[in-house]
Amino acid sequence: MGCRIMTDMLQPLTGERRELEQRELLCEMLRLFYDKGWVSGTGGGLCARLDDGRLLVAPTGVHKERVQPDDLFLVEPVEGTIVRPPALQSLRPSECTPIFRAVIRARGAGSVVHSHALSAVLAADLADEGALLIHGLEMLKGVRGAASADAHLVPVIVNTPRESELVEQVEAALADPRFEATGAILVSDHGAYIWGIDVWEAKRHTEVYHFLFEAVKARRA
Repeated sequence: MGCRIMTDMLQPLTGERRELEQRELLCEMLRLFYDKGWVSGTGGGLCARLDDGRLLVAPTGVHKERVQPDDLFLVEPVEGTIVRPPALQSLRPSECTPIFRAVIRARGAGSVVHSHALSAVLAADLADEGALLIHGLEMLKGVRGAASADAHLVPVIVNTPRESELVEQVEAALADPRFEATGAILVSDHGAYIWGIDVWEAKRHTEVYHFLFEAVKARRA
């Protein structure tokens, strides 16, 4: 497994082969995140931006650990139209797709993770004036551009009945200069959106932020 992962990271890929590798990688990430309890109970989601700008998006309402490469949707990034659906017609694209697209537009992200982790939900409860303050933790260095001495602010937005209704709040948080250094948005009573320049950085940020959420929660207990 380790050798294959390192090969994926080091060898440039293009065209159809690149898309296939990304499909396989996203399914691997979904299984990993399921094992960590971040996409359990069919919740959560994941996307990746291909070299041509189109998005690979996981389906909604399915057990994420069982998603196969052919189950992913290929989505046009501007309007969000489906370019290529899965062969299984009962599948639906993630309800997170409009939020994925908003993060990609605002931050140039190459991959966005939607986590339903308990640590994210409990950390959001500690927000003050719409933000969670993280500071004095070495793991902050795992967030691109951050240092352990930083006062790192993560926006916390209010949950809505449908995820598509979160877009306006997400766009406002991404435009807020207080949060220009963040790689995550918390949604109260719901979870988090975490992103990176590619799938590997999104994975790292997801792991780092979940550690930070746990640490902040434990310190406040």
